[in-house]
Amino acid sequence: MKKSITHLPLREGKNKSELLPTNNAFKDQQKHNTTIKRLKAIRKRTFARWYKFTKNLTWLEKFIHFQHNTFPIPLPLYDYFFRFNITKVLFNFYGYHIWTLKYNAREGNHLNYWNSKESLYWHFWRQTDKNNNIKEVLAIPQISACLKNNEFIACELGFGLGKYYRQEWRNNNLKEYLAVDTNKFICDYTKKYYSKTKNLNVVHSSAENFINSGKNFDILIASGEVFAYIEPKLVDHIFQKLKSKGVKTVIILGEGCMTEDILWEDGTYEYNFKKRLTENGYADKKYYYQEHDNRVLKYIVMC
Repeated sequence: MKKSITHLPLREGKNKSELLPTNNAFKDQQKHNTTIKRLKAIRKRTFARWYKFTKNLTWLEKFIHFQHNTFPIPLPLYDYFFRFNITKVLFNFYGYHIWTLKYNAREGNHLNYWNSKESLYWHFWRQTDKNNNIKEVLAIPQISACLKNNEFIACELGFGLGKYYRQEWRNNNLKEYLAVDTNKFICDYTKKYYSKTKNLNVVHSSAENFINSGKNFDILIASGEVFAYIEPKLVDHIFQKLKSKGVKTVIILGEGCMTEDILWEDGTYEYNFKKRLTENGYADKKYYYQEHDNRVLKYIVMC
């Protein structure tokens, strides 16, 4: 009969298993973990206060706007500067003010801003962002399996710089990964940046033109507020076409709702994706989702 080492009798401490920590060691480890958590919490609060303080300095905002309008930092330098998390944290206020300067002047024309070269300042500023919900999505067995299928093609609408592709999506064995974006300047950048990635194909196209093209794919990915800037009729059209395009799996991060569609004051939308999918041939599929307190979805997955 097999015996577990934890069942053996202890005699004067000589037979203690080296696999099990002593009570003191266990307590020390707990204390160490608690200290690390506290330090991280303090750091997070400190950086949040720093960002709030610097962001609300009116004179600093005016100076940054003047500087950017007069002699803007070249985009390649801006890209390099914000590649590091420490500079993003310390100069978060700078990126914020550069973004709001042009974005707030868009006069309701969202796509006019996001298709401009100026929007690269936002993309570079936010390139180190992480989405912790991706790991939860990848924990779904069907999702990890389809990303390892070398016969599948994935399409990510609104690819941008591919910051979430860098984080997780690049770990795939797919036949092809289509990085679709409507911004020509973004596409020129990503083609150079990912030139050595064999199965990544950058496609300069609007969502409407791409969905109406002859290109089929198996997985649809949208990694954060992609559909929020698209009008309802076009969103409906895209979801009506998915079945005929061969789509089997849908992954949408950071947008959507499980209620009726929501129209925000700034003109952006939260769409009920599950309703549209079930109405267009996917009623028999499995759905996974998580919501924020404000009803916006952290993610929704169909597989």
